[in-house]
Amino acid sequence: MKSETNSSPPVRPAAPGRVGEPEEATGDEAALALLDAGLALMVAAPGRRPRVADIVAAAGLSNDAFYRFFASKDALVEAIVERGARTVVGYVRHRMARASDGGPEARLRAGIEAALRQASAEDLARQTRAVLSNATGHTPRAAHVTVALVDALAALFAQPAAELGAGDPMRAARTTAGGVVAALQYWSFTEEAPGRVETEHLVGFLLAGVRAPDCRRR
Repeated sequence: MKSETNSSPPVRPAAPGRVGEPEEATGDEAALALLDAGLALMVAAPGRRPRVADIVAAAGLSNDAFYRFFASKDALVEAIVERGARTVVGYVRHRMARASDGGPEARLRAGIEAALRQASAEDLARQTRAVLSNATGHTPRAAHVTVALVDALAALFAQPAAELGAGDPMRAARTTAGGVVAALQYWSFTEEAPGRVETEHLVGFLLAGVRAPDCRRR
């Protein structure tokens, strides 16, 4: 039986990358099949990390194919977590761009609501739960994805925060992003879907925080 590590250096797929950057097409169907299979198994059994044997069986590939792209199961998990976070950021960016004619509040509201949709839509919520549960300490790199997700969302929120008069736009944007990610984690781990009332309350609360006077000590 082949071990879950491999001494030869793997060929990394293009999918793993910085969370705030658009995903590049890997061009390799085998790598994508492994990523998709790993995510599907995580969704099917929340809290349980799939074995390499299960992943390659679900993808219809061999162990050798797995180790051509990933040095270990942890490397695959890291890639899945990073890809999931990039998907969230890409969707938020898309929704904010669509709201560009409505002014800074409309853009920021659209971004917050887009991120929260990851916990309210049933199919997305299952994937979000799987991604976040594997981004909370299983591997050092995966654990950093949560921080990277907050930073990437903050980068999108900073400009509308500035236009809304935030005294420190980046700080306001990072606080807003942190609140969004914390809410996603809460709703994902409790397996509760936020209703419209909960979503509206959080959106209103975060928008009010962006507009709050600069409270830094002078």
